[in-house]
Amino acid sequence: MPTVRVAVFDLGSSSFHLMVVDASRDGRLEPVLRRRSFLHLGTEVARTGDVPGDRSALAVRTVKRLHVAAEDAGADVVVALATAALRDAGNGTRLLARMERILGSPINLLTGEEEARLCFLGQRAGVWVGERPVLGLDLGGGSLEAGIGTVDSVSAVASVALGTARIRGELDTGDRLTPAERNAIADLTVERAGPIDAMVAAMPEACERVIASGGTVRALARLAMGLHRPAPRSAAPSVNQVELPAGQLRDLADRLATLDLDARMALPGIQARRAPLLPIGALVLSTLVDRLGLRGLVVSEWGLREGAVLDSLALPADHA
Repeated sequence: MPTVRVAVFDLGSSSFHLMVVDASRDGRLEPVLRRRSFLHLGTEVARTGDVPGDRSALAVRTVKRLHVAAEDAGADVVVALATAALRDAGNGTRLLARMERILGSPINLLTGEEEARLCFLGQRAGVWVGERPVLGLDLGGGSLEAGIGTVDSVSAVASVALGTARIRGELDTGDRLTPAERNAIADLTVERAGPIDAMVAAMPEACERVIASGGTVRALARLAMGLHRPAPRSAAPSVNQVELPAGQLRDLADRLATLDLDARMALPGIQARRAPLLPIGALVLSTLVDRLGLRGLVVSEWGLREGAVLDSLALPADHA
């Protein structure tokens, strides 16, 4: 079956990510290449309102490197997206213009609602959905996106300012979360989750199955597997469709909050790039799950980038 090679540049709040896939007409995506660099722009934007000069220079160098990799991969189509940090930064537009000149193509500065829609498209294509409405959550570095829909339609979307890097920058949290910091994160989650509360109130049946994506969710799933199952042969086992019950999320959030970075790194399945912000993400998700009365989350390894491919090529949703 003929395929199209698509390169997706995801210029996010925690990392810049390049994903190259071969997309077939039935919506299947075969991975070709992945590259990622952690820049943590969301933390700096939350602290100062701008991307500092040194981080801007690093962002430009990173895009140059990723652009070379995409060209070497022979991409037929380029999809470039920017999310919360560059959306919120006072100098974000100028930085985007510099990066567009490198890529030779426009970068789509997504609104929160557009980001949430693309996340939901990827989620519902990555895991089994069924015929009933489901709720999708995607926790990133700058924001948390939510969507409600079915395998055929998207009914409602929302984006709230609950990204892990953003919260670190706003609250200036330490390595090990103090009780006061934990309370502040939980209070912030409740305060900002209003749009998601309203979505769920209008379609409560969607809470019967809740799909979650994003690096934090995947990291928590790997940790849960490492703590409760025999060590896998693969260094990075698939966590697609792994279930994280509400009680397990609560336990992970409580445990991670009391550990310093070295202790977190000693846990099974923890990756160095995720360890610094993982306690914040676990607490945001645990608080939200409890507030919405959810039984738990089903992990999707597909999210924003995969949704962007399907959307850009108008491909049908299919399972990974």
